[in-house]
Amino acid sequence: MSITIDRVCKRFGSFVALDDVSLDVPDGTLLALLGPSGSGKTTLLRIIAGLEIADSGRVSSDGQDITHQAARDRKVGFVFQHYALFRHMTVAENIAYGLKVRKAPRDEIKKRVDEMLELIRLDFLKNRYPGQLSGGQRQRVALARALAAQPSVLLLDEPFGALDAKVRQELRKWIRRLHDEIHVTSIFVTHDQEEAFEVADRVVVMNHARIEQVGTPSEVYAKPATAFVNQFLGNVSSFRGTVRDNRFRLGETSTYLPVREPIANGPAIACVRHHDIKVHAQSDGNGAFPARVRHVNTAGALVRCELERIDDGTRLAAEICQEHGVPASLRPGAQVFVELTNVRVFADAAS
Repeated sequence: MSITIDRVCKRFGSFVALDDVSLDVPDGTLLALLGPSGSGKTTLLRIIAGLEIADSGRVSSDGQDITHQAARDRKVGFVFQHYALFRHMTVAENIAYGLKVRKAPRDEIKKRVDEMLELIRLDFLKNRYPGQLSGGQRQRVALARALAAQPSVLLLDEPFGALDAKVRQELRKWIRRLHDEIHVTSIFVTHDQEEAFEVADRVVVMNHARIEQVGTPSEVYAKPATAFVNQFLGNVSSFRGTVRDNRFRLGETSTYLPVREPIANGPAIACVRHHDIKVHAQSDGNGAFPARVRHVNTAGALVRCELERIDDGTRLAAEICQEHGVPASLRPGAQVFVELTNVRVFADAAS
């Protein structure tokens, strides 16, 4: 089932949760709503589910307007962050609950529960209670309960948020494999970019109640549409300056950088990922600027270095792969020269 969001707006009092949001979710897609807290991700998910009603705009499913349709009539499965399992029911009873509410025949319920237990690989725990399961197992049971009624759309609200890092990683891989098996249109909310990139076919980056960019994980990472997207995805240092004739001037310095894609003259922000910041012991004459080393930390194969520009005191960070060689002068207090590569420049919306 495809989902179309057309110019949806939603307020809670004076707070704007969604501001003129439009989005197409093709049938069979596994889509991530990615963004910081308060960006509107969960509100959009709940409007798709019918748990909230938009103030204006339309929600359509396969071309049919469902904006004011009750949640129970939308054929949507919803998985909550904290499982929401019934503690007094066994695993099998939790999975069967939605089918019993719909008054499905007893034989059909048993068959479907058995199918779901096999799907989530927990048939040996069917008589256990939620309190006797691990967090990862409880989340799989919650997912099976949502899938038992054969929804056309599966919605997941931060499904891995309550789990520890290792379990999260294992469950992400399991969700991806599961989706490849069942191909149900799925939308999940997350603020974790690694999670979104590992699991989703498409990523929707949200900020301040609006959509900033939609694309595949590789598209939004390699070609961020806005400064926010660039700064949100990965470890990034930002520099304010001005653009004139497709050249970016770094602050009040004599350092100029080429602009990849033409933008209007005026205030701008240059963004560079930490692994694209090169640190040299001496100036190479190619636009490198002097900086002071503030802190150096070795983390596995990476050396993370905190730097301070000598001209204005701005802080920035560099990540250097040890196998590529680390300058011997890279120690606290030393002066080095910083070269910015793969820089992306955006108009400064705040100016």
